[in-house]
Amino acid sequence: MIKIIIRHNKLFLLAVCISAHAHSNTLYSQQPSVQTNIVRIDKTKTIFPIHDYPQDTEKWIPKNKHYHTPFMSTDQQSMAFKALMNHYFGQNSGDPSPWNRNYISTMLSNTGAVTEKLSKDITQFTHSDARYYGENFLLLDSEWKERMRHLASIVITEKYHQTSRGIILKETAVRLLPTTHPAFDNPSQGYPFDMLQDSSFHPGEPIYIAGITQDKSWSFVISPSKIGWVESSDIAYVDDVFIQRWVTMAKKSLGAVINDHASFVDKQGVFRFTARTGTLLPLTTLKGERVVAIPVKNTQGNANIHYARLPEKIMHQAPVPATPENMSMLIKNMQGKNYGWGNIYDFNDCSSEIRNLMLPFGIYLPRDSQQQSLSGKHVDLSHYSTKERIEYLMAHGKPLTTLIYIGGHVMLYIGNADWKGQTVPITYQNLWGLRPANSSNRSIIGKSVFFPLLSRYPEDPKLESLAGKSVFIMTWLN
Repeated sequence: MIKIIIRHNKLFLLAVCISAHAHSNTLYSQQPSVQTNIVRIDKTKTIFPIHDYPQDTEKWIPKNKHYHTPFMSTDQQSMAFKALMNHYFGQNSGDPSPWNRNYISTMLSNTGAVTEKLSKDITQFTHSDARYYGENFLLLDSEWKERMRHLASIVITEKYHQTSRGIILKETAVRLLPTTHPAFDNPSQGYPFDMLQDSSFHPGEPIYIAGITQDKSWSFVISPSKIGWVESSDIAYVDDVFIQRWVTMAKKSLGAVINDHASFVDKQGVFRFTARTGTLLPLTTLKGERVVAIPVKNTQGNANIHYARLPEKIMHQAPVPATPENMSMLIKNMQGKNYGWGNIYDFNDCSSEIRNLMLPFGIYLPRDSQQQSLSGKHVDLSHYSTKERIEYLMAHGKPLTTLIYIGGHVMLYIGNADWKGQTVPITYQNLWGLRPANSSNRSIIGKSVFFPLLSRYPEDPKLESLAGKSVFIMTWLN
């Protein structure tokens, strides 16, 4: 029996993270259609029955003889961790750290990435033909565009200023324009895909403040992973003394948050922030007690170092040993969380799920899925059929370190496993949903899940396979 629920809700949800066109090919396996309970939201949306797909981590990452065996060599992990430290704190000429004078000077040049990014974003949302809609379903008009142009049209000084170095104080949204209000592609269509939401920064991330709005409420910043607008209240400025102390502690012992929603209260009993998996903060010892260093803004807007007691089972010294056991532990703490476009509502999208999962292992990945696909040795199988792609992945994929990029979406290959009597590749991913080839509707998953790569999904054979998109690139991280 098919259960149908129809609501008078006309919201149309974009196919983010599954946006590639269909790839025509033959089906890999002839799986029979199954009768299942499908909840229909409206004419364009159903809820995919993910409950038919086991989510027990130990089923897909079993406690076998390889459970404690590293999936990366010591040398590989050490090299990866060194690259991560260079992105955050490096001072050599080629180190892409926001606290590196040489790197920032290049970024600030009149042909650099900062000016280009600022101009591109302003143009996209405020040019005369741009049509975006607000939270009230009304067109964002010329008055809104002019206000955004005025706010965002800041002067980017080409000269590096050491007084413009800063640090993130809490989990904070990264916006394409200096506003917390959304811009949707169509009226009553697109929630929760606010086109102005780009990403988020973790507390403790180093930044360089390239410019601020005239009213000083927003700052345009460079981080290790993104360039964008953040609210000025969420950052503090740092000087040489702060940086020297912070980096010295980090190089001795850098801690990684390994469990979402970790609450940090300083030694004075003041709540400072909630951190998510992938947050990196220095660890140290005070009077025989292991503590974590946290940045706190003083009345002059500068950062001081406070200390918080180490939350139990919340942090681990980075890099965490790269074993299936630890991968299982991290995924258990992350899986089932809602999909969050651009980290909206402090949730992950596809690429931030993978990035935050890898950071505790000391593996730095770019923020965007396409850039992640270029982060290691990779092979483009876009000209292969769906059947050939799946077979190649099963034969050549390295469990827990192979990424699969399908154009606008990325996932992690977990390994091959039995699923309903056949051996299939299992992935871990934060997935908005599936769609048919004509994009007429969406079958929503909307969270981080274990999911097999099949040629078709028996609950609805019309849904397009994730392995059948126009792009299919495999990337090995080790």
